[in-house]
Amino acid sequence: MSRWLAALAFASLGAAAAAGVRAADAPTPVPRAMAVTVDDLPALPSGDVAEMRRVTEEVLAALSRHRVTAVGFVNEGKLEPSGERGARLALLESWLVAGHDLGNHTYSHPDINRVALGEYEQDVLRGEPGIRELLARRGRAPRWFRHPLTHTGPTREVRTAFEAFLKERGYAVAPFTVENSDYVFDVARRHATSRGERAAAERLRAAYVDYTLLVVERMEALSRDTFGREIPQVLLVHANRTNADALGEVLDRLAGRGYRFVSLDEALADEAWRTPDEFVGLRGPSWLYRLRVAKGLPLRLESEPDPPQWVLDLYRNAQERR
Repeated sequence: MSRWLAALAFASLGAAAAAGVRAADAPTPVPRAMAVTVDDLPALPSGDVAEMRRVTEEVLAALSRHRVTAVGFVNEGKLEPSGERGARLALLESWLVAGHDLGNHTYSHPDINRVALGEYEQDVLRGEPGIRELLARRGRAPRWFRHPLTHTGPTREVRTAFEAFLKERGYAVAPFTVENSDYVFDVARRHATSRGERAAAERLRAAYVDYTLLVVERMEALSRDTFGREIPQVLLVHANRTNADALGEVLDRLAGRGYRFVSLDEALADEAWRTPDEFVGLRGPSWLYRLRVAKGLPLRLESEPDPPQWVLDLYRNAQERR
């Protein structure tokens, strides 16, 4: 989940930046590459298998149209109840059939900032059975881990100990550079849809696409400021209805900006990704901010645009009515 929700737990949001601004997405002569990662598989929300199947099929279709090879991060707890485990595992199997990889996103999506390290590690272990079962059929094992809330540890001691635990289990941390608060738009859209407000839902979908491109544009600039060039980006989205409806357009717009879609392995092969992540703190920002710590550069976290204020208002209203 995104740095916006994490920040909300500790401080209120400032005014939305550049609300309603459409990011320029004209083709560029600069070679650009992006890996795609998808969190919270099989899908959100997880109470309705039929809806989870629809989300899975539409997200996979969007990835297929753009020949994207993605990594999907699984919450094992979403494979319950036990009577539906087979059907839910089949949704994960469809990711592997389509040529994607599966990673561990824990069992219950805990926050490393709020639970004891031992408890957090046990949740990681509980997050393994489904993906290990599916990958073992293909002679593979899980190798990617993504922290819930993208929190990597409140102190250097906790972070170092947990990274040693991951290494012992054969995991590498999956970073990201672009996160688009899609869950904020999704909660607001589901609320609008439940009330029959189709125009509002469509306005939110369009705003989501525009906001994603605005964040991408910001991360391109931050990359140039940090490395003197644009490095391969890593997009983080969630398996939800908003991406079922809009991911295809997001990928269209990214292709229009000159992006080619690469695997996570290929993106991280760039020498810039050998820069150590020295960030320690309660927040979970983009790795482009984190890598600036090792380079002795100011983080500039305040420069990342928030979703438009009207979207945040709808999100809060929907949360209050849940």
